[in-house]
Amino acid sequence: MHELTIAVNILDTVEESALKHQAIEVTEVELEIGELSGVEYDALDFAFSQVPRSSLFRKTAFKVLRIRPTARCSDCNAEFPVSQYYTPCPHCSSLKTELIKGNELRIKSFSFD
Repeated sequence: MHELTIAVNILDTVEESALKHQAIEVTEVELEIGELSGVEYDALDFAFSQVPRSSLFRKTAFKVLRIRPTARCSDCNAEFPVSQYYTPCPHCSSLKTELIKGNELRIKSFSFD
């Protein structure tokens, strides 16, 4: 379950920054996770509930913004929604497309007191 490792890394990153700012408690962590990132949303949620946490995270709310995948065609420059990698352009049928969003995994923001 790589979601456990992801949860630990997120908590470590947020904790390091929160301590630099002398935070007492982290109130919210907002994540952006693409639907093609390979992360299972339910498994990540479960991992956050199971991973040992410092006292900074006693009442932290974790919010996940799901990013829908979008590709761009290199030939006609059209952008279009996709559900998998390597999708032909629906406008010109070109195979020269690239995913421009939908595979990210990042900490968008966090709040602390």
